[in-house]
Amino acid sequence: MIEIRELRQGDAESVLLLDQEIRGPDRSLTWDQYVGRVLEVIALDSLEYAPWGCFVAVDQQRDHDIVAFLMSERQSSTYGLPPGVRIVAMAVHPDYRRMGIGSRLVEALTKKAKADGIGTMFSVLLDEDERDAAFLTRNGFSNAHFTVYTKEV
Repeated sequence: MIEIRELRQGDAESVLLLDQEIRGPDRSLTWDQYVGRVLEVIALDSLEYAPWGCFVAVDQQRDHDIVAFLMSERQSSTYGLPPGVRIVAMAVHPDYRRMGIGSRLVEALTKKAKADGIGTMFSVLLDEDERDAAFLTRNGFSNAHFTVYTKEV
């Protein structure tokens, strides 16, 4: 049985191990600085409250292993996007994909956002990231038609 719960103290190492298993030890291309800060905070002995909008999926039949995670942050207004919640990082262990776990994580975040009066959720993807775009579309997201122009220097 898979339980969805908020990220809590002691989860940092399991989240890092899961991400390394999926992406390899170098997470610099997949995570922004926010994720590193969240993991540092949840490792503190003095943590009283879970970071807002961060969830894990735990397999209760497999020694309560973390098999998926979703980290988000509240945004006031960034990159011209409206205030809301931005999904910063999300991963599901390959053995647990196509079981609805990712959708359950998004659903948990949606409920949290609604309860806190937040009306918009978003995620920023690369154009070539078709798999994640399809997942987000299946979960009620739509393309915001927001274009970022870059110049290599």
